[in-house]
Amino acid sequence: MTTTRAAIAPAMSHPAETDSKPPLTEELEHAGLPGYGDEVIMKSPFEELGFRKTLVVFRKATLMSLLAAFSASADGYQIAMTGSIIANKGFIKTYGTAHDSSGNLILDANVLAAWGGLQSLGQGLGMLSMHFVADRFGRKVAFFSLWLALLGGVCCESFGRIWQTWLVAKLLSGYGVGSVQFLTSTYITEIVPSRARGFLLLFYSIWYAVGQLFASAALKILANNQPYNYLDLIYTEWAMLGIMLGVYFFIPESPWWCANHDKDERGRAIVARLNGGIEGYNVDFHYEIIKRTVERERAISKALHGESLGFWQDVWATREIFMGVNGFRTLVAFMPAAVQQISGLAVLSNYSSYFAHVAGFADPFLFSLLLAICAIIVTVLQALTTDLVGRRTLFLGSVVVTWVVLLIVGGMGLIPNKSAALNKLVVFFALVWRMSSTATGNLGWSYVAETGSSRLRAKTAGFSAAGGVCVGVLFSTTVPYMLNANYANWGLKTCFFFAGISFPLCVASFFVMPDTSKRTPAELDEMFEKKIRPWRFRAYVTDAQRALQAERERTGETDAAQLQNNMVGKA
Repeated sequence: MTTTRAAIAPAMSHPAETDSKPPLTEELEHAGLPGYGDEVIMKSPFEELGFRKTLVVFRKATLMSLLAAFSASADGYQIAMTGSIIANKGFIKTYGTAHDSSGNLILDANVLAAWGGLQSLGQGLGMLSMHFVADRFGRKVAFFSLWLALLGGVCCESFGRIWQTWLVAKLLSGYGVGSVQFLTSTYITEIVPSRARGFLLLFYSIWYAVGQLFASAALKILANNQPYNYLDLIYTEWAMLGIMLGVYFFIPESPWWCANHDKDERGRAIVARLNGGIEGYNVDFHYEIIKRTVERERAISKALHGESLGFWQDVWATREIFMGVNGFRTLVAFMPAAVQQISGLAVLSNYSSYFAHVAGFADPFLFSLLLAICAIIVTVLQALTTDLVGRRTLFLGSVVVTWVVLLIVGGMGLIPNKSAALNKLVVFFALVWRMSSTATGNLGWSYVAETGSSRLRAKTAGFSAAGGVCVGVLFSTTVPYMLNANYANWGLKTCFFFAGISFPLCVASFFVMPDTSKRTPAELDEMFEKKIRPWRFRAYVTDAQRALQAERERTGETDAAQLQNNMVGKA
């Protein structure tokens, strides 16, 4: 078996951002911990393959990640369906408890607020708790657990006939949706090479948008043909649950989880299943890179917290994700979700049909359908450009566009007696808003999955995503009152509110958000630990890159497999 040194090499000197090393780095060097001082964790030569070749060479891992991402379609379907079904006449007839000024039965704003709040609460609970299951029992066990929550939610939606049953449904479905959101992106990050990671992570968002599109299309068809039928749409969720269950049985466990739990034989077997058929690919060498990264991070945890004494100490040690370098990594993972939520996501997501009605758009279901199509278009474009342009550039661009559009739409709300042409212009800018907001959210899931260290990845992802949901809870419960004619009746002027409160975070993003594109976990560890400025991440040359280049120059070898073999032999 390849020894541990197959994954390490002498550290290379390089220009530092500061004259002195971070205190923690010095402490760990003196302690002789793995990956510090004279040795650096190597970067696989296969990480240097081009984007297209990476997808072809790592086709098995690519397929597994695409299958795992499919669960997002159920996520998007659930969110879009429950958000837009409130405009269905049959749904209103069943669950309506209030009347408008004309005496027509409507859904009470308090009920809508309770539903939206409980769904967001469920999402937050899933994100705050499911990472414990994922870390202790494995990613697959966590997938099956969230599936059971989704099953409970669909049961309540299918068989309940009073608005209180939808409170339970919202809580359970929110729990499942919140869990699948951060866990799927975490899982994809752990099984695919970094060169294709950005592209494949965005497939979660593509599937999510496809699920929303199907839900919007189904709602539109029912509204035209069977306006009082809403149950058929809910029943279709059973088919999606069945497909999800099959996917979760088929995909393998994460090799990173195996390495963290010293299940090394199983971890090697999983790496072999994912990539063992690649010509020249050395399974032992690549698993040792994972193991070395895990050992180094485990040593850091021991230095900070001592030996683990069991589950409750591990729970207490979770505070580590809010401290020092890991605290900054959590902030980076949290920022996109916070910016998206505070830029009015609830208006065009949870209450899209409601917003369309307030905006004077005649067909709210068609509006929801257009929103879903726009989301798919922008996500596909992002998937194709995220590694080429970089996460930071795309994120900051989407933030600026969103903020400007908020001002434009809000300004249109000041115009009295809007014409049909102006209403169409409102809809156009609402679609632009949705595209830029979707771009922000898509990149948010990439940051959630990539930013945390491998040892704390699930925890960082769960807590940062939950932080975004906490912001969402506030607006899910207050947006109905902002839009409703019987309460604030702000209408389009609601956008001014979101433009004002989002401005500080939009500015802060320029100083907080790094570019994590095409970086291995060990490289990201290095850059965060050395406190490289976020705007310099993309151009920074890591120790692993320098060591790999030195080996390439020493041997004159350019073929990834041969270079890998030379590195193994050197050990």
